[in-house]
Amino acid sequence: MGLILPAGRVQELDKPEAHLAFIRSQWRDFAAFAWEKYLAQGRGAIVVDLRSASKSGESVHVPSYYVADGSEQLAKRGGWPSEEIAGVINDYDPDLDVVFLFLRLNKEVFYYNASDDLTPPRAYETRQKGREPK
Repeated sequence: MGLILPAGRVQELDKPEAHLAFIRSQWRDFAAFAWEKYLAQGRGAIVVDLRSASKSGESVHVPSYYVADGSEQLAKRGGWPSEEIAGVINDYDPDLDVVFLFLRLNKEVFYYNASDDLTPPRAYETRQKGREPK
């Protein structure tokens, strides 16, 4: 899953307030995607890879993908970035929450355990039916 955003520079997206705005603006898609991947692969996180973002004209493409706990993909990455993040992955409620890892330009990793009135299962159901939630 990658997202294309109208934006100036990638650096403008690499601030905590921009991370939260990004999550809010794409919540429906992220929540549905996270639920779909949770059902298929188990607990995990959506990784928003700002380090690999690319600009094309006036748009910025930000690669985003799901990494499941215990997966080969996670092993290739050397595991979760910290014990704290591993604990969040172990403890979050997939019925209500989505865990995001932002790979920042300065090599730091920020995480967010986010939720919204539109839960991941409901977002997924809505996307599957192709209709707006009530």
